[in-house]
Amino acid sequence: MRLSVRTRRPDTQPGLTGRARVVGRAVGRRDTTLRGMRRGDVLVLDRTDLDRATAQAAIDAGVAAVVNASSSISGRFPTLGAGLLADAGVVHLDRVGVRVLDAVRDGAEVRIHEGRLHAEGSDPLEGRVLDAASVVELQGEARTSMSAHLESLTLHTGEFLRREHRLLLHGAGLPDPSTTMAGRPVVVVGAGHEHRAELRAVRAFVREQRPVVIGVDTGAVVASDVGMPPDVVVVSAPDDDRGLPPAAVLRRASDVVLVEPRGGTAGDTDARLARLGLTPLTLRTAATPEDAALLLAHHRGASAVVGVGMRATLEELLDGDRPGLGSSHLTRLEIGPKLVDAAALPGVYAGRVGLRHVVGVLLVGLLALLAAVLVTPVGQEWAAAGVDVVADLVRTVRESIR
Repeated sequence: MRLSVRTRRPDTQPGLTGRARVVGRAVGRRDTTLRGMRRGDVLVLDRTDLDRATAQAAIDAGVAAVVNASSSISGRFPTLGAGLLADAGVVHLDRVGVRVLDAVRDGAEVRIHEGRLHAEGSDPLEGRVLDAASVVELQGEARTSMSAHLESLTLHTGEFLRREHRLLLHGAGLPDPSTTMAGRPVVVVGAGHEHRAELRAVRAFVREQRPVVIGVDTGAVVASDVGMPPDVVVVSAPDDDRGLPPAAVLRRASDVVLVEPRGGTAGDTDARLARLGLTPLTLRTAATPEDAALLLAHHRGASAVVGVGMRATLEELLDGDRPGLGSSHLTRLEIGPKLVDAAALPGVYAGRVGLRHVVGVLLVGLLALLAAVLVTPVGQEWAAAGVDVVADLVRTVRESIR
């Protein structure tokens, strides 16, 4: 996908210009929609090892460029965000330095030219231009550092198992939603990379099997947008109102599950939900909201769990160096063969045989039988008799018209 960007106009200085949107470290954790961004904006953030969710949110918002105060590819592991921006044709400048967050005013016009960010009232800030070739080279180098990061995964996994083994193995602490999941397939929708394409891939499955749909945070919004309103919405305790799905989505769901950090609080999220007339079910856990939704479906007896917008590969699990590494790893091990990635579903689900398929097969069979009969002597006699009957009928009609 290529994005149109604003480049040099006859009466302006060279380079790419756009309105700066300074989000610092806030973007990409829970609010992956980059609300307020407009096509052609320049996203300014501070994110070491730019993850794919943040990059995809920037592409979906239509940004012309991304300026990162930190290193988008630090070399610890082959993070996926920079490659996604390069494939989409988004100008990407990293290692600009944290002072960019103070030097650039939100909403001000900035210009990027030859690896430098120009903003009014500030000296040019120089960074590293990440194009497709440099991203491939840096990711190749980063793969040699994977062993150290795998050790981090092991530590996260051990810590999560120590703290959450009862939830993981027995479902302890999980709420009892009014929505029945036992013996039914469940589709869990997160707002991850390529979630819209994956939703299209599972549309036939949802239409024919009528599974329970669980939307996680903004995943509830994207599911509703494609005509799959969630039966259950799982939300994490957001820092502000932007983290909650719209009231219409929440009210339409049969159950709302609020995931609170173990040992912490949900802030005033309960009060905000109460103002909407909602009483959420509460789950206190160190698991991520996506993993909490998967475990809820699993321990409430789902026959199969289809994950949309979920991390499926080792590189995806490592991408972003997030605290939920151990949670995601162990959750997938616990669910085991129940979990099917949405991208793989079309290859294993052929769809239900419908009436139109049966009628089609019958018509083909009848045509084949008719053709076989017509090549026999008896069939030829029948065909000749049929022609005579039709001719007599046509002659009768013509005489009646006269």
